[in-house]
Amino acid sequence: MAVYAAHLTRTLQGKPTVFQVTAQEALGATVKPALRKVVEFLAATYPNKCGWCLHWYDEVYLLFDCCLQYYYIKHYAASFAESFYGLIRVPTSSSSEFSNGQQLPVYLERASLALLVLVPYLKDRLEAIVERWREADEDGRLGKSRSDTARRAAIRVYAVAHTVWCCARLVQLARYAAGSAPAHAPALAALRLALKDAPPREQGEHTWGDLLRTVATGQLGSAVVTFPMLGGLALRCVEYGAFGVQFLRWWDAQASPTQTLPAPPPPARDERALRWKNKCPLCLQSWKIPTVLPVSGYIFCYICISRHVRAHSACPVTRCPTTEHSLVRLYID
Repeated sequence: MAVYAAHLTRTLQGKPTVFQVTAQEALGATVKPALRKVVEFLAATYPNKCGWCLHWYDEVYLLFDCCLQYYYIKHYAASFAESFYGLIRVPTSSSSEFSNGQQLPVYLERASLALLVLVPYLKDRLEAIVERWREADEDGRLGKSRSDTARRAAIRVYAVAHTVWCCARLVQLARYAAGSAPAHAPALAALRLALKDAPPREQGEHTWGDLLRTVATGQLGSAVVTFPMLGGLALRCVEYGAFGVQFLRWWDAQASPTQTLPAPPPPARDERALRWKNKCPLCLQSWKIPTVLPVSGYIFCYICISRHVRAHSACPVTRCPTTEHSLVRLYID
């Protein structure tokens, strides 16, 4: 009877909205760059003790993400981000759902963990390799040898594959919004899984509410703090911390109104600019594809400044923060 009730509970859960499924994906994509900022700060503050963490950050995050996602998949049948938005993974086959209750079968747990942890890691490594080849090709360092020709072909194949994959995700999301597909992502569809609203979590024997009521009534001797309470508090801190980072990134991306602000005074002339007249400040050669950095006004070679901005997110001369999207190409005769 209990198994039948669990089956009905999961089957009757509402279908998540497009906002929920896209928001949980955005939250999941925020964790890695946010932790990288923390690791960069620790590496800069304690280079001898934490410098290796930045060098091996992808592998360190792989281990951390594997432990985190395994815990949520095992206990809540959902990823970290899916659990935060109150979602749960359910098999689209009614027979497997009925036989397993509110837990995923072992093979689906392993497959979900591989798609959540291993596939993104391999994708990031592949993107880094392709990006190095692309920079070498733009810089003219790829010759006509067989290996260099193969690298150029790999760059084109990767671009086509990435475009096809993005189109497949868009089509799958459109089918999900139209109600013709149970899953919003091709990966979930391949595993025959779908997202549903999770049932309320069961409360433990001791909760933080009981602790606060005990302290408020003055019965300090009967106050109890258990390891599940501390573990649940730590997980909630991680969840809401990731959500807070996502909110701050959204806040920073919003354009602030500048129409009402007074015009700032023009910057003073930098005497160092005389040494770099008609030259790139990085390679000290004549410009190749001259590109200006609006935050400082200096003109660089496109390859030089794009590589530097991607690596440091700042102007190499003034150290003013900037992004690659702010580069402006100049058409000089």
